[in-house]
Amino acid sequence: MNNTISMRLSKLMKERDISQNALSRATGVAQPTINRILCEVTLNPRHDSMERLANFFDVTPGSMYRSPSKEAFFSNEASLDELCENIERLSASERSIVLLRLANNSLKLPYVLPFDANYMI
Repeated sequence: MNNTISMRLSKLMKERDISQNALSRATGVAQPTINRILCEVTLNPRHDSMERLANFFDVTPGSMYRSPSKEAFFSNEASLDELCENIERLSASERSIVLLRLANNSLKLPYVLPFDANYMI
């Protein structure tokens, strides 16, 4: 199973312990459509079908097209807003350190603090 959509749908169905028939009844998406997605016969399902499935599982439709590891990053916009608010509350020097760590991490560089005699960790 290489198709991300079928992998996501299968994972969500297993987590909720729901059958294709039950999912069909709950979402209005035809059971054969669900089966074709899971069997990778349908690789690009209609958007309205994906939206109904995503709504049932309380995930974004876009997350159905991403791998599960990426889904966790994109699934909770409120957490991102909360993170930004927390960063905004930091002092300028603390904010610089956070941004430096993020930049170094995305570039896979070792973290090195700039020397500041007034700042002790």
